[in-house]
Amino acid sequence: MTFLHASRALICGLILALASGEGRAIQPADSSRSVKVGVLVSLSGSWSSLGKNTVAALRVAADDLKGKSRYRFQFLVRDTRLDPARALAAIKALHRRGVKIVIGPQSSAEVAKIKPFADAHKMLVISQGSTASSLAVRDNVFRFCPNDTREAPAVVALMRRNGIRAIVPLWRNDAGNNGLRDSVKREFEAFGGTVAQGVRYETSTGDFSAATSGVSHQVDALVTGGTPQSEIAVYCAAFDEVVDVFHSAQSLPTLAGTAWYGSDGVALSAALAGDASAAAFAAGAGYPNPIFGLKDSLAAKWRPVSNAIRKRTGIVPDAFALSAYDALFVARNALRKTEGVQNFSGFKAAFLRQSRHFSGVTGSTALDAAGDRRSSDFDFWAVRSVNGSTVWVRTGTYHDGILKVF
Repeated sequence: MTFLHASRALICGLILALASGEGRAIQPADSSRSVKVGVLVSLSGSWSSLGKNTVAALRVAADDLKGKSRYRFQFLVRDTRLDPARALAAIKALHRRGVKIVIGPQSSAEVAKIKPFADAHKMLVISQGSTASSLAVRDNVFRFCPNDTREAPAVVALMRRNGIRAIVPLWRNDAGNNGLRDSVKREFEAFGGTVAQGVRYETSTGDFSAATSGVSHQVDALVTGGTPQSEIAVYCAAFDEVVDVFHSAQSLPTLAGTAWYGSDGVALSAALAGDASAAAFAAGAGYPNPIFGLKDSLAAKWRPVSNAIRKRTGIVPDAFALSAYDALFVARNALRKTEGVQNFSGFKAAFLRQSRHFSGVTGSTALDAAGDRRSSDFDFWAVRSVNGSTVWVRTGTYHDGILKVF
C-alpha cells in the first residue's frame, strides 16, 4: 500500500468511526445538557403569590445562567394549590418523566406528603417555603428557608417589645402552621407570657364565624381574669384564607379592638392587600408578619432580581421566592461537580457542599445538619394605606437576634 493509499484509508476510517458514534470523545466539552427540574407550586390556590413568583424567579435565574453554564434547565411546572394529595400525584408524574431535582413545594403539609416518595426514589427536593420543625430530619429534602424554631423568637421579641403579656392563637391545621403555633407558644411561655388554648381550624374551612367567635370569647376571658386588652394579642398562623378570617372578625368588637400578629404564610400576600375590607381590618389591628428577610447590605444583589421577578408577575417577591433563584445556582454548581445526577448520592453530597459555600441574593445558603437554612434573619411586613392605596410596608427587622422597629 502506498503512502497516499494509507492516508486515504486512515481518513475513511475516521469518517466511519464518527458516523458510527465511536467518535463521541471528541465532542466539544462545553456542549449544553438539558436538565429537567420539577417545580411544585401553588398557582391557583392559597399562597399563589409565592407560587407565581417562584416560577418567575426560576426563569430569571435560568436567563442569568445562560452563557455561564453548560446546563440548560427545562422546568416542568405543576400547580399543587397547596394540596398535599396533588403534590404527591405531581411528584410521581415527574418521576415518570425522569426528574431528579424538584423545587418546591411551598407548604410543610405538602413536603410531609411527598417526602417518603422522594426518599424512596432518589429525588432531591428543595423547598422554598416549608418551615415545620417536625420535618427537620436528614433526608432528600433541603429547605432554603429557616424553620419555625427560628421564626418564633422574632415574633415573640416584637410582642414583648410592644408590651403583649397574653396571646390567643388562631391557626390552620397543617404541618407548617401547627409548628409555628407550637414554637411561638414555647417561646412566649419561656418569657413568662400566657398562652390561651386558642382555636385551630381545618384547611377546608370556609365559614370562620365559629373560629373567630371562639377567639373573641378567649380574649374576653383573659380580660375578665385581669389582663388589660392592650396587653393581649391574637397570634394568627395562616395563608390567604386570612382574608375570610378578617371578614368574620371585623364584626366582633372584641377582635376589632385587639392587636393581631401574623406569620410568614401571609407576609406580602396579594390576596390580603387586594381585599379592601380585610386590608382595612389588618391595618387597624397592626398585624405585622415576620418572614425570612433580605439584608439591606445585599440590596445591590437582590434588588435587580426582585425587580425582574416583579416585572413578570406584578407581585413584590419575598425572600422565599428569591431563595428559589439561589437554589437553581446551587443546583448548577453541584451538577458541575458531579457531571449530572446519575450518581444521586454524589450529587446530593455535592449539593450540600455547594450550599455551604454559596452566597447569593439571599445571602449565605448554608444549611444545618437537617438540611434547613441556618439564617435567622427576618423582616416584618404589615398592610398599610399609602397615598390612597393599600400596600405592604416593611415595619421592622430581626437580624442576628437584634430587633429594630421602623
